[in-house]
Amino acid sequence: MKILKYILVPAAVVMLFACENEKNTFSDVPTIYLAGDPAQNATVDSVLFSFKLFGPAVTTYDVNLIVKIAGQVSDKDRKFELEIDPARTNVTSESYTIGTFVIPANSYKAVIPVNVKRTVPGLNLLSVPARLTFKVKPNENFTVGAFEYSDYTIAWCDYLTKPTTWSIVEYYVGPFTQARFKFIIDYTGMTSFSEFAPGGSTDYNMVLNFQAKLIKLLNQYNAEHPGAPYLNDNGQPLLFGSGLPF
Repeated sequence: MKILKYILVPAAVVMLFACENEKNTFSDVPTIYLAGDPAQNATVDSVLFSFKLFGPAVTTYDVNLIVKIAGQVSDKDRKFELEIDPARTNVTSESYTIGTFVIPANSYKAVIPVNVKRTVPGLNLLSVPARLTFKVKPNENFTVGAFEYSDYTIAWCDYLTKPTTWSIVEYYVGPFTQARFKFIIDYTGMTSFSEFAPGGSTDYNMVLNFQAKLIKLLNQYNAEHPGAPYLNDNGQPLLFGSGLPF
C-alpha cells in the first residue's frame, strides 16, 4: 500500500498542476483556430469552391473563413491576425479581398468573407485550382491554439469537382464525371444530394426516382438533338443507370 501511495500522490499533483495551467491558459490567454463553412462543403482543413457551379456572369464569390476562440468572450471587439503561408499559396493579393480581422464583442467566433476572383493571373482555373492558405499569427489578444486548427486553405477553380454527397447516388446515377454532373446541374439544379439521405440513411426510393428522372431528361435532350447526343467526358454518349463503369 505504501508503494501505491507514493505513486498516486505525485500523479495527482501533476494532474492538478496541468488542470490549473489549462484553466489559466483558457481564461487569461484566449486562443483562436480556423475552420470553414459547413454550408460551403468545407472540410476540417480546407474548402474547394468551383465557379463552374455558376454561369459566366459570376466573376467573384465569397468563401467564408470561420475564426473561433477558446477562452473568455469580451464585451469589446478584439482584433486578431492572420498571415499567408507562401509554401501553400499560389495567388497574390490581387486575386482576392478579405474582410476585417475582428472577433465581435460578446462572441466566440467571426465569419470572415474571402472574396475570390474567377480570373487569377498566371493560373488557368479550368485545370489548376488557386490556393490560399492562412495561418494564425499571435498578437496581444490571442495566441495560437491546437496545431491542427492553426491554418486553413481556401481553394477555387473553374471546373466541376466531385461533391462529397456523390456517393449517395453514384451506383444509380453513375461514377462522377464533369459532364454527368453538369447535366444534373443544368437540368435539375442540384449540386448536392444530401436530401436523398435524410437522417444519414439513403432513401433508395428517392434515388431510384431521381435515376428515372435523369434518364427521361437525357432521352428528351437526345431526341431534341438528333445525331448530336449529350457526350460524357470520354466523348461517348452520356448514360445514367445502375453500375455504370464510367
